Amino acid sequence: MKSALLVQTSILLEDWGSLAYEEAFSRQEQLVSELQQGLRGDTLVLVEHPPVVTLGRRASNDDLRLPAKDFSSVNVGLQEINRGGLATAHEPGQLVVYPIVELKIKDLRWFANTFLGVVVAVLKEFGLQGDLKEGEPGVWVEGRKICSFGIAVKKWVTSHGVAINVNNDLSTFNLIVPCGRPQEKVTSVSRELNLSVNMTDFKQKLVEHFLVAFACKLQP
Repeated sequence: MKSALLVQTSILLEDWGSLAYEEAFSRQEQLVSELQQGLRGDTLVLVEHPPVVTLGRRASNDDLRLPAKDFSSVNVGLQEINRGGLATAHEPGQLVVYPIVELKIKDLRWFANTFLGVVVAVLKEFGLQGDLKEGEPGVWVEGRKICSFGIAVKKWVTSHGVAINVNNDLSTFNLIVPCGRPQEKVTSVSRELNLSVNMTDFKQKLVEHFLVAFACKLQP
């Protein structure tokens, strides 16, 4: 297993709370630049965003169910970004996780599978069985998508990451074609459990599993 080749490293944890996507995107780019210049180490970012739809490199207007010019009228942002993938929705109650890390193992598939494995492990802690689909980024519960995945990699430094539907109401997803598939159903942890989830507990479990999977320890 490639994970056995990892040497334990340290990582800084930053919780940005609720932050506008545009500002978070700018901060990510700054963290990537500083890491590449050796000015800082790896950083794991936790954040929630106000309602916004982001368009990855392969996305187009065909992935939108509302004309782009009308998004402002429903108070939802729309932004093109540099991650892979199609359209993704973000909204309050969804946990977004951005690892800004230099890959010690130069294998993007390994990184993706390990990262998604972290999500599956966390869902299990809350009594849900998360499933992966070969060749499709994300995590599903009984065929309903609960986590989106999309990253950018520059000189083996990653940005972007996963968006896990925890307590969000999923209304922003009505504005997009998830995964480019009109019939794709989305869900959340709270919807599957029929109860509100303690976000602090969810974050803690995610950080714990991330540290184990990637052989990291938190910087004090």
